[in-house]
Amino acid sequence: MASDSTTLRASLEHHNETFESLLKLIPAKYYLVQELTDEQIASKFQKHSKNKKASKQAIKEASKKARREKLDPSNAKSVLDIQQEGLRAGRKRKAQADSDDEDDIDLEMDIDEVMTQQSDESESEPVPMPVNSGAAELRQKLHARMAAFRNGRNEGGDKDELLEERRKQRAAMRERRRKETRERIQKENESKSKKGNKTTRDERDKGKQTQTQLLVPDAHQSKTHLPSDLTTVSFSSSGNSSTKRKVNDLKVSQNPTQALEQLANRKEKLAAMPEEKRKAIEEKDKWSKAEARVEGVKIKDDEGRLKKAAKRKEKEKFKSKQAWDERKERLTNDMAAKQKKRTDNIATRNERKNDKRKGKSRPGFEGKSLAGGGGKKRMAGGSKR
Repeated sequence: MASDSTTLRASLEHHNETFESLLKLIPAKYYLVQELTDEQIASKFQKHSKNKKASKQAIKEASKKARREKLDPSNAKSVLDIQQEGLRAGRKRKAQADSDDEDDIDLEMDIDEVMTQQSDESESEPVPMPVNSGAAELRQKLHARMAAFRNGRNEGGDKDELLEERRKQRAAMRERRRKETRERIQKENESKSKKGNKTTRDERDKGKQTQTQLLVPDAHQSKTHLPSDLTTVSFSSSGNSSTKRKVNDLKVSQNPTQALEQLANRKEKLAAMPEEKRKAIEEKDKWSKAEARVEGVKIKDDEGRLKKAAKRKEKEKFKSKQAWDERKERLTNDMAAKQKKRTDNIATRNERKNDKRKGKSRPGFEGKSLAGGGGKKRMAGGSKR
């Protein structure tokens, strides 16, 4: 088995050397695709550019220099040499890109930790705090290091890979922002529901106290009375049915004119309500719209855009009506022209039939009518004789 593998390896190496020797005989310009420079592309496609043309002397010198470099034996590289250089450059770029990615990941982890700490502090303390100078410094350092990495990175890398990497980073950033928005809205809803439950509970306790303030409280009842915190149940997050109902309440008609009428009716209803109730409803609608937008539902409540859409639709209707009127007029004219042509053809056909019935007349004799038609009668009498 060892001898067979050795023989196979030797034969493969021999074949490889043979193919490499054959490749060396082929010029590189016929085997490899040459990448055009910016100047060559401009000279090929931008033939009518307004750039100043180089002088004839400079063109001659450049052509001589290119001819010398072409005939220089030290510059003559085979296909294998060029392929090996490209392989080494690709490995070098890959190693550098891997190191840059690791550095970027470390920086992103540091920034995420700082941002999470800041978000925890802001959630724990509702009072607005001054901007932390440490976060600003870290952000500046991050931008400086990223700029240094961009400048130091090899510009000859694969553009498709760079674009794909940036696209993935943008998608991850968008997903993270959406997640943070959902969490923030959920926490705000929970805090609002807790506050609402607390206020209702306080009002209920106050009402009970006002009703029984003249009576002596029972000791047994006071001992056996459970705390309200243990008996109340708060539903912080609404289900899918409530969310769908809110979205359906906020939706308007697809017709811009009808949508404007619906918005105007809603405004009139809100204006007729008391101020406190109106503010509560407006606040509730605002949060419902935010939740719907997070879920991906489009809320068409912008009056300016709806007015523009209605105006655009009216213009389209006017253009359609104008085109339809032109079509009707064109059809009427075509029908009239066809009818006139048909009438003319019928008249021409009748004239031809009448001409055939009369027969061919002799010039000078039968073409003219005599006075009273006596000539014809005489001719007829003469013929009888």
